[in-house]
Amino acid sequence: MTEKIIIRAKAKINLGLTVHGKRSDGFHEIESIMQQVSLADTLLLEDAGGGETLFHCTDPVLAGSNNLVWKVAEKLISLVGKRMPGVKIVLYKNIPVEAGLAGGSADAAAALMGLNVIWKLNLPRMTLLEIGAELGSDIPFCLEGGTALARGRGEILEKLPASPFFWVVLALPLGAKVSTAAAYGGFDHRLRGKPSQEQLVRAIHSGDRKKIHAWMGEELTNTLATADLPETRSSKKLKADLIACGLRPQLSGSGPTLFMLFDSLAEAVLASRTVEQAGAIAYLCWTENANGSDHHV
Repeated sequence: MTEKIIIRAKAKINLGLTVHGKRSDGFHEIESIMQQVSLADTLLLEDAGGGETLFHCTDPVLAGSNNLVWKVAEKLISLVGKRMPGVKIVLYKNIPVEAGLAGGSADAAAALMGLNVIWKLNLPRMTLLEIGAELGSDIPFCLEGGTALARGRGEILEKLPASPFFWVVLALPLGAKVSTAAAYGGFDHRLRGKPSQEQLVRAIHSGDRKKIHAWMGEELTNTLATADLPETRSSKKLKADLIACGLRPQLSGSGPTLFMLFDSLAEAVLASRTVEQAGAIAYLCWTENANGSDHHV
C-alpha cells in the first residue's frame, strides 16, 4: 500500500518586529513576536518507487530546484549519506509569495516533518530545528508554531503563552511583492532598535486582549515598515486607506502584507470587505496555537 502524508504548512504574521544592528554574518539581529495563523499551503508526500525525488508545485514558477522544499530533500539525503526511497512531493500553493508571511519557510518545515516520517529517518525535533535554521531563519518557528519571541536572525525561539484567539484579516495590495533583502536594506536605520517589544510581550503574558489591541494601534510596531521602496508604496497607501476607515492594520515581516486582529467574525468579515473595496486581496483566517503544522498519514 502506497504511503501518503498530507501536511498543512501554516503561515505566520509578525505581531511585532524590531530590527537591531547588522551581525558579522551579514544578517540583522532582530526581536520579533511571531504568531502562526491558519492560512496554509498543503504538501502531499507519497511513495514513488525507485530512488528518485519528484517535486511539483501548483505555481510553476516555484517548481524548480531553488524551492526550499527541494533544498530540504537534498539536505536530508546529504545528511543521511545514502540513497533514499523515491518520493513524490506536490506543493499546493495558497500563501502568497514574497508577502512577509513565511510561506516558503512553512513549506520547508512541512517538508522536514513529512520526509522525516516517510523516509523513516526518526530524526529528533532538535535536529530538524537545526537543519531548518541552516536553510532559513523562519523555518524553526514554522516547525514549532504557536506564539514565540524570536531573536538572533529569527531562529532563536522563546515559546510564549498561547495568545488569545483572534480572527485575522490579511490585506495584500494587488501584484505587490517585497524582497526581504530589499526591505532590510531600505528601512530607516535611524530607527534601529525601535520599537521595543516589551509592551507586546507583557500583553501576551497577561492574555489581555485590550492590551494587544492597544499595541495594534501604535504608530510603529515593525521597524521594516519604515522602508521607503517602490515596492512598499502600495502597501503604505493601503494602510492609510484602511486607517481612514477606522481599522488598525500593521505590517507583517518585510511586507507587503498588512494584518488586522478582531475579536468577532462579523468584524473580520466587514474588514475583509473594506480591504476588497480598497482594491486589495483579503485573506480571512485566525490565530493558531497548535504545535507546528498538523499532518496525517
